[in-house]
Amino acid sequence: MLTIKTTAFTGLQPSQVQLEKPSYRKLLIVDDEVALLTLLENLFADVYEVQTAESGDYALTLLSQGFMPEVIIADQRMPGISGAEFLAKANEFVPNAVRVILTGYADVAEIIDSINLGHAYRFLTKPWKNADLLEAVRLSFEHYDVSTQNAALTKALVRLEEANKALAEMNYERREILRIVAHDLKNPLSSVRTSVEIILEADELTPTLIATLAKVIDSSAERGIELIDHLLKVEMIESGSMPIMVKPIHIDGLVLAIVERYRLQAARKGINIHYANSPELIALADDKALMQVVDNLLSNAVKYSPHGKNVWVSAHKAEALSGLLSAPCCLIRVKDEGPGISAADQTKLFGKFVRLTAQPTGGEHSTGLGLSIVKRLVELMNACVWCESEAGSGATFCVEFPAYVEEVTNDRHQVNSRYES
Repeated sequence: MLTIKTTAFTGLQPSQVQLEKPSYRKLLIVDDEVALLTLLENLFADVYEVQTAESGDYALTLLSQGFMPEVIIADQRMPGISGAEFLAKANEFVPNAVRVILTGYADVAEIIDSINLGHAYRFLTKPWKNADLLEAVRLSFEHYDVSTQNAALTKALVRLEEANKALAEMNYERREILRIVAHDLKNPLSSVRTSVEIILEADELTPTLIATLAKVIDSSAERGIELIDHLLKVEMIESGSMPIMVKPIHIDGLVLAIVERYRLQAARKGINIHYANSPELIALADDKALMQVVDNLLSNAVKYSPHGKNVWVSAHKAEALSGLLSAPCCLIRVKDEGPGISAADQTKLFGKFVRLTAQPTGGEHSTGLGLSIVKRLVELMNACVWCESEAGSGATFCVEFPAYVEEVTNDRHQVNSRYES
């Protein structure tokens, strides 16, 4: 069912209409009858800043040149494009302008086109009374003001909702930090205190007891330091106080150093770490951030792998796999033989304070922050990270960095670094 909104005429005489001319009010009138354009321009010139056009095409030219009217009056039947077609195209330039169709034809099809295609606000017929037309246009400007204010209010409400959401997320993170400090930090400190009390109260400390208590204290201290380190890194990343300097770096030596650092820890669980690399592999990355990323991924691989299994680490130049970078790229993989990651867990894999279904296999501790740190650092280096895994089949974490390109031109070695993205 078609509902047609027509002008509610007030019967005001021209002398009763306010003719104060606001400098910011702009009116565009489009009609193919020159005499009628002149008449309308004279009618509105004392009230608004008026531009006229004899065709829809010329009116579109005026809009493209920067004339931004709040109200448009357009004749429906004109040579070339119709009034409704013009108004539809005008939406590209002035989407918020109020549209008024003025025509001498009382054709229902024309009216439907005007309202549906041209998004007309009012439909006026010829001939008209000057007072009625002035009042109709005045109401159109009022409608523009109300709709603009409503749009601004809607945007403000959206921004407020986004700010409330961000505040809620901040409050959630603060609560999580308090929970972690209260639980994850309290437990290792309690273990240290208990061990110290045993030492102070024991009548005799055997070598076996000393070794046992030393391991408890060392393990508890390591847990506390890891938690504090992760919390500090999250704060530095979120506050922007962690400097990231992306530059060409040889990543083979950095990755190998981390692998060697974890060999002893892995050997305690009977885990073998295998490393393969491409020589002279140069990536565009930050050396400290890259080492932190690989450290976290390798730590997790060892932590979640059962005793007697294998972990593979590789660094190679490769074709881009993520779809976010173009070839060539530098690809680092960390693959384990752990329990794998379920589809449900993969949806929240890189979130903050996330505890996954899989558990460390040697009594190790997890803060739930390591992978979120990895994700943020990788993003800051214009790289990308993802996981390939199925429950029960291990997990492979892949990090793809832009490659550093060396170009040889005119027999002179010119080194040009660029992002392959």
